Amino acid sequence: MIQVCILNLMPTKKETERQFKSLFKNAGARAKITWLRTASYKSKSTPAAYLQSKYLTFENIKKRKFDIFIITGAPVENMAFEEVKYWRELAQILGWTQKNSLFNIFICWAAQAALYKFYGIKKYKLAKKYSGVFKQEIQNSRSVFYKDFESGFSMPHSRHTALKKADILKNKKLVLELACGREISVVSGKDKKNLYITGHPEYAAGTLHKEYLRDLKAGLKPAVPDGYYPQNNPRLRPRNVWRKEAVKFYKNIINHVLELKGE
Repeated sequence: MIQVCILNLMPTKKETERQFKSLFKNAGARAKITWLRTASYKSKSTPAAYLQSKYLTFENIKKRKFDIFIITGAPVENMAFEEVKYWRELAQILGWTQKNSLFNIFICWAAQAALYKFYGIKKYKLAKKYSGVFKQEIQNSRSVFYKDFESGFSMPHSRHTALKKADILKNKKLVLELACGREISVVSGKDKKNLYITGHPEYAAGTLHKEYLRDLKAGLKPAVPDGYYPQNNPRLRPRNVWRKEAVKFYKNIINHVLELKGE
């Protein structure tokens, strides 16, 4: 049994829960998932009663150990890290993961936040939202996470900010695993205990569609997500063309964690 803890910062908490449970199940993992929420910020999109019954806070788990600790993305990209209401709490949790979890996965904004906390690496605002499903290029031919992969598989992205390749490449403690042109997709620590993913391999087929409709409703005039809809038509149902590789990716992660555990 793999002990997993997920700090769920996404506003769509129930949907995110389904995505990760499905991903671990299809990757063949017997995973016991503990769901974590922030104590310093109360979600506005999820009923308090649900959070109280389903989620713990850091105080509840800080004396425990986990095999995998995951921190999801969050819709706070356009804010400076220190301006985020739960930044101090998150910074404490990030530091705690390095001694209390065998392996850590930081996703989208959380990947940027962790790289900033650990290495001082900055994020950069993009001229327009980087949204869509993009072909990926393997950068590390010896990657344990992309073992038996070939370049050209797809991954969804949905973000307003980015990392710079030069900042990653000049840091000797980091390895660039995956990229899409100038955009960084996955970075790992050289100790193979931390994984920073700027995309969303866990997304379901319709997640980007829901985000696109949300942005339309908010009057943000979003561009149609690249490479997502058939014929680039939002009226046509998108397919999950990244699912097979996402499951394979998580299988490789799980096998790596089992090696770290000595199993």
